[in-house]
Amino acid sequence: MRHHRHRLLPLSPWREIAGSGEEVYKGIQTVPIDKIVGTENRFDDFDREFLPLKRQDRHRWARIHHLYQSGESLPVVSLIKMGEFYFVRDGHHRISVARAEKAEYIDAEVIEIPVGNIPQGSSPEAVFHHLEERIFREKTGLKNIHVTILGGYLELLRLIQCFRCSSCAANEETRAQHPECIPWEEAVRGWYENCYQRAITVIEQSTMMKKLKNRTATDFYLWMLYNLDLLRRQICFIPSLPFPPLRKKPTFLYRERE
Repeated sequence: MRHHRHRLLPLSPWREIAGSGEEVYKGIQTVPIDKIVGTENRFDDFDREFLPLKRQDRHRWARIHHLYQSGESLPVVSLIKMGEFYFVRDGHHRISVARAEKAEYIDAEVIEIPVGNIPQGSSPEAVFHHLEERIFREKTGLKNIHVTILGGYLELLRLIQCFRCSSCAANEETRAQHPECIPWEEAVRGWYENCYQRAITVIEQSTMMKKLKNRTATDFYLWMLYNLDLLRRQICFIPSLPFPPLRKKPTFLYRERE
């Protein structure tokens, strides 16, 4: 449940919550480097300070750094703007070198994706969380579900969509009335009553949340689903293997990731 706060943010979830917002070309602009927080396609290659994470990028970085210090003219970078933050489409190494040289601004070709009214002055994580919560409330009408995990509201929407289109015991009666696809409103209600609320009731009746002071029951619900296979391997008997030795104290898996 601890996120990679020092990694570049991926653009794709921001695109998802922006809906069908079309790209608008804004031309060449001078952009504050500290507002560049993410990337379109190189999430695993740079950290938030734009330091390369892979050894094979070392030589290219050194070459661009040499050109930068020599005063050579480098192509402008390409950025995608959402709200007040920017995501890199092209020019990661150039931004990395400029940042290493303590530059505050960089020339960039900017494309903007409108996202509507969003809070200003917040961190990119706070802005994203605000946007995804707003989309979740608008699409479901559910007001009593609260998530602190970044991306959690989007995952809940995916779970509802899965309930809507899959075949499982929880939606068997509703699917009999709608063989092809359950209407969205009925899927929200069915998922909430048959899947979510039942799990939350069990979680809240346990003492688990006392150990997760800054998280919600919905956070733990999502964590549990994400780690379901791991949990099964830890607690389920596998007939082909001998019984594992009993432990005096249980090992709580969540402590490794809380």
